[in-house]
Amino acid sequence: MVSDVLPTGWFGAKLAQVSQGDTVLVLGAGVVGQCAVASAKRQGASRVLVVDDHADRLAVARAQNAEPIDFGVEDPVSAVRELTGGIGVDRVIEAVGVDAQRPHSGPAAAELPVDTGTFEAERGAAATEGNTGDGQWLVGDAPSLALRWAVNAVAKAGSIGIVGVYPPDFDAFPVGAVTNRNLTVQGGNCNHRRYVPGLLGRVARGDLDPTRFITRLAEPVAAIAAYQQFDLRREGWLKTVVTMTGGA
Repeated sequence: MVSDVLPTGWFGAKLAQVSQGDTVLVLGAGVVGQCAVASAKRQGASRVLVVDDHADRLAVARAQNAEPIDFGVEDPVSAVRELTGGIGVDRVIEAVGVDAQRPHSGPAAAELPVDTGTFEAERGAAATEGNTGDGQWLVGDAPSLALRWAVNAVAKAGSIGIVGVYPPDFDAFPVGAVTNRNLTVQGGNCNHRRYVPGLLGRVARGDLDPTRFITRLAEPVAAIAAYQQFDLRREGWLKTVVTMTGGA
C-alpha cells in the first residue's frame, strides 16, 4: 500500500495545495481516492467531500468522516455548491482519470458539462481499440468528465491536483474556464520514492492505516479472477491483495 496507492493519494493532495482549514473535494472513491481523503485530512483539510456512484466505496469514505456525494442520485457540482454556500471547494483532487463513466439517469445526466457526442469523440480518440460496448475491460464513456466537474466545482482562485491517469495525447480540457476563473491546475505521476519514507513513519506511528482499505485477499492462483471482479467494480472489491498463505 505504501509503495503505490498511499503515496499517490498523498501526492494528489500536495498537487492540489491542500492547507490548513481547506474544504477539499475528492473525485473518485477507489483506493487512490480513499488514500487522497486520508492524505487531505493529514495535510490540514477541515472538510472533505467525495464523489462516486458506488455505495460501498462511498461508505468507506464516510467511515473516514468524509461527506459522500452519489452522482447517480444528484448532480455533484450542484451538490458541492449547495454544501459550500454557493462558493465551491478550495481544492479538488481528481482521482478518476480517462476511465470516467458518466451518469445515464438522474440530475447529473441532465446536467452534463458537454453533450454526449463530445464524450463519444473523446472516447474514440483516447481508446481507439478499447471495449466500448459492455462487460469486461470497458473503457470510460466520458473521459474528460472528472476534469470538467473539478473545474466547475472548485471556487474561484482554487486549485486542482490531478492524479487520475490520462494517455499522453489526451487533449480535452476546459482551459477557458480555468483561465477565466483564475484556477491553479497541477497533475503528474507520483514520485513514490520521495514520499515513501515519511509515509512509512506515519504508518508506524499509527497516524495512517492504509490496510483499512484492503477489502479482499486472494491467492496467486485466483489473481486473474480477482482482477476481473475488481475491473467490474463489484461490491466490496475496493482493494485486493494477492497473498501467500502456504508453502515454504
